[in-house]
Amino acid sequence: MKATCGHLEEKSFTNANDGLCRKCHSNFAFLLELEAKYGEDAIIEYWYAMILTHLSSREDKQGVKCFIEHLIMFYQRKLVEVPSKENYTKKMLYMLHSIQEPFDIEDLR
Repeated sequence: MKATCGHLEEKSFTNANDGLCRKCHSNFAFLLELEAKYGEDAIIEYWYAMILTHLSSREDKQGVKCFIEHLIMFYQRKLVEVPSKENYTKKMLYMLHSIQEPFDIEDLR
């Protein structure tokens, strides 16, 4: 079965894990663990660096774009579910959107 992330996975696994394949689900589990250990700003910095590194390598560009989309959906849900963390969630969404749709500084002139 094709998971919501576009990867092939067993139907029972995707049904139990919000439609994600094992790899994407593992990435989310790691994200939550890292956030619990080091805090909100550390996780933003970590993902920003990791995503930019993977985007520049061009090896798995589609996979990174897919992961960014999942992160955006995840944090959009968190914005509603956990209003007490609104500042953090908005920072994360801003960072993800800026990676998804980068702009040229020259356009601002």
